[in-house]
Amino acid sequence: MAFSLRNNWRADGEFLIRLADLLSKGFTMEEAISFLSITTPKDASRNTLMIATLASGAPFSEALLQAKFPSFVCTQLHYASKHGYFNETVQETGDHLTRKAEQQKALRKIFQYPLILFMTVIVVFFLLRIFLLPKFDMLFQQLTHGENQTSNFTYFILEKLPLLFLAFLGLLFLLCTFFLTKQRKKNSYERAELYCKIPFVKKFMKLHYSQLFARECGYLIKSGLSIHDMVQVFSLPDSPPLFKYISQEIEKILCRRYTIH
Repeated sequence: MAFSLRNNWRADGEFLIRLADLLSKGFTMEEAISFLSITTPKDASRNTLMIATLASGAPFSEALLQAKFPSFVCTQLHYASKHGYFNETVQETGDHLTRKAEQQKALRKIFQYPLILFMTVIVVFFLLRIFLLPKFDMLFQQLTHGENQTSNFTYFILEKLPLLFLAFLGLLFLLCTFFLTKQRKKNSYERAELYCKIPFVKKFMKLHYSQLFARECGYLIKSGLSIHDMVQVFSLPDSPPLFKYISQEIEKILCRRYTIH
């Protein structure tokens, strides 16, 4: 899985669903994309780029990649042109993106309230520090001189905690920015390797990549390819690095005459 730089999964999903419908009605790829440019003018520049990419001889998956579609969608459509279930795959990827958009919206709602509450607490602490703390500074100093641990702790909370919260948020923002910048520079295999090492996330990522690979294997086998032919397809130069790596591992197993199961 690769995370999209242009994270508008609902619009992308609706585009693919409508495209699959037009293809099933006999439109060519260029005609279908041109028609969608008319019905959705805001996407006209993106669709023009896709048509130009297709006109240069590039496959549809490459055109989507140039248009900043999620790379996991491009991977599925890359193999769809080989196993023959192209329209079905376009429809499925569109449905998948719209479902992910709904899940993303639900997650935002779940985290929205705690985030607002957290920010409100920080603002309240800063207001207390700015307006209330100076008035009681002398009192706290006197209590501190008496080595009252409770007053020391209260003074620490009012004075230092807002700054600590702000520093924590700044550090978290920098770490997230650094992580996203680094992962965008990696290929699909390097990203998968990284995600599968993250605690609490790696279990779900392994399931995701297994499902993605199994799906492509199923379509290729359904189209009449043998296991060896399927491995050769995944080993082609234009295959995503993740699938190349998996095919290399399968070839090693086959060379040892082990059974794939």
